[in-house]
Amino acid sequence: MVVISLGGSIVAGESTDVEYIKRFRKFMDDVPDKLFVVVGGGNTARRYIETAKSLGYNEYLLDRIGIESTRLNAMLLITSKTAPKIPKTVDESIMLSKIYKNVVMGGTEPGHTTDGVALLLAERAGEKYVVNMTSVGGIYDKDPKTHSDAKIIREMSYERAKSIITGKRMDAGLNVPIDLLALKIAERSNIKIYVIGKDLENLMRVIKGEDFKGTVIG
Repeated sequence: MVVISLGGSIVAGESTDVEYIKRFRKFMDDVPDKLFVVVGGGNTARRYIETAKSLGYNEYLLDRIGIESTRLNAMLLITSKTAPKIPKTVDESIMLSKIYKNVVMGGTEPGHTTDGVALLLAERAGEKYVVNMTSVGGIYDKDPKTHSDAKIIREMSYERAKSIITGKRMDAGLNVPIDLLALKIAERSNIKIYVIGKDLENLMRVIKGEDFKGTVIG
């Protein structure tokens, strides 16, 4: 089994990338491995969360709105080889995986990001790594969007990754390469996190255990 945390900004960024979604759906059907895919909310979630904030919603309710957005994004990835419903818990996802080749899901409950859900899913399934697909493609020594000389960090300990994340508020719609909750789950069960971009050939290299472009944590 392979657990993938698919960044919402890849599925639903400034606009919905229909062609990429088609390619990802085909990849899921064609790859011989059983896949668990946990999809983030991306701009779909952020737009609704910002609107709800202006209406005075608290963080718990904002999280609920974000979770529903992740489930909408997950529905776009359902194929004939994927469970026809979006599971709402990790245990439900495991049960569906006994029947279907692939399972896609979004968030589960307030306070848990989809990265955290992916790590819990890997922990529950006994898997030793999670692939975290992001719009950035790895962890850099500085923000690559604003610094042209940013260099990718190929390997990183849990502690160093946590030091980068520490201090960021866990607001609804948090958008960082990996979050603190996911790192803590990974560390307690010694689960590696491969942070890569959206390229599907690169994803296949990770699955095959070949050299890849990105960052490995752990």
